Amino acid sequence: MTDTQRRSGATPTGPLPVGDDTEVLRVPGFRRLWSANNFRFAASEVAGFALPVTALVLLHASPLAMSLIFVCSRAGYLTVGLPAGVWIDRMRKKPVLIGADVAYAAAFGSIPVAHVLGVLTVAQLAVAALVVSLAGVFFDVAHSSVLPQVLPRRRVADGNARLQSSETALRAVSPGLAGVLTQSVAAPLLYAVAALCHLASILLLRRLEPEGDVAHGRDAAGRRFRREIADGLRMLFRQPLLRLLLQQAALNNLGAGVVLAMLPVFLLDELGLSAWLFGLLSTLGAVAGFATSLLAPRLRRRFGEIRMTLAFGALAPLAVVAAPLAGDFRGAAVPLMVLAEVLISVAVVGRAVSTAGLRARVTPDAYLGRVTAAYSVVTQGATPLGALAGGLVAGHWSTGAALWTGALVMAVPLLLLLLSPLARHRRLPAEWEV
Repeated sequence: MTDTQRRSGATPTGPLPVGDDTEVLRVPGFRRLWSANNFRFAASEVAGFALPVTALVLLHASPLAMSLIFVCSRAGYLTVGLPAGVWIDRMRKKPVLIGADVAYAAAFGSIPVAHVLGVLTVAQLAVAALVVSLAGVFFDVAHSSVLPQVLPRRRVADGNARLQSSETALRAVSPGLAGVLTQSVAAPLLYAVAALCHLASILLLRRLEPEGDVAHGRDAAGRRFRREIADGLRMLFRQPLLRLLLQQAALNNLGAGVVLAMLPVFLLDELGLSAWLFGLLSTLGAVAGFATSLLAPRLRRRFGEIRMTLAFGALAPLAVVAAPLAGDFRGAAVPLMVLAEVLISVAVVGRAVSTAGLRARVTPDAYLGRVTAAYSVVTQGATPLGALAGGLVAGHWSTGAALWTGALVMAVPLLLLLLSPLARHRRLPAEWEV
């Protein structure tokens, strides 16, 4: 075994044997990947907070402009989601991860520079959001591929759990901290913190030595590219449960796109909340999501994934309704927004946990990768379309009307589920599984 293999936690044939009771953070390669992800998560949360504050408070962006920025921030999967998987399969994953971090750092770093020079515009925010979205697709796909190269496959779920816990914790802390910082520094300067986080991630990834990370030929992949994508789409739309889950997720994300794009406009512009309170609301929502992630698996095991999907699906539109109500009852605006943020997080996390693994249980192994990619493109692509629709509705009527529209759209998936054969079951019937 070479020194490089000892440092990376791998053998010439794969990762070092790791017992089922071994803490995955004790594996050097995974520890570096986990640390790099923590910097990336922190950067994402800080930048996500700084974007609406910069656009609305500093640059006075219109609701339509905010929706266009949001569209750019979520356009990655819609534009390159399907081909990215094929491209990255042909490439080494470590350079892709580092290249994505370089793109992140450049996009985020350009914003404080432009602010100091006095040339920052809404258009630059939109371009930076698009670059970050595209980089995110390549980072996510490469990250999913490299994780089994630093951990044994049977421990990948444990590694993902560690990554998810860290992300949730950072999501709970970062917005509130960023809100406090805006009391003493301009919001665009927070992007410098995000850029530095990605530079730290690059330094960690440079020391990553994943085994089996080699480039593959492109001939066979090139010949099968269109046919395999088409096969994955056909499986997704022909299998009844997959089609139902796709319809639900797409419509839910369509409504969520409206809400996510317009909520900062509603809070910062119409309600006039301060930046620190805006950050605090995000923190409260993240804490509620973290608590739900701990409780939901027990509920799923006790009541069944189908009933839990129904319950959290019903909660989603009810949670969103609390937001426009805050505009009608200004005296109770803050408590209503706290309720909205908490319930939205509970609904999103709870539904994600309740439906976890359903697609894999009804999809043949030979189609799983393509179905997952196609599913992500459709569902992730619905979010920016919803954001664009929200901006148009808000521009013609009001942000409150846009939020009500988002709530109505998010209620449709629940109706589809109630009318489906799935509603008669607590759990996924065994005969539906492959």
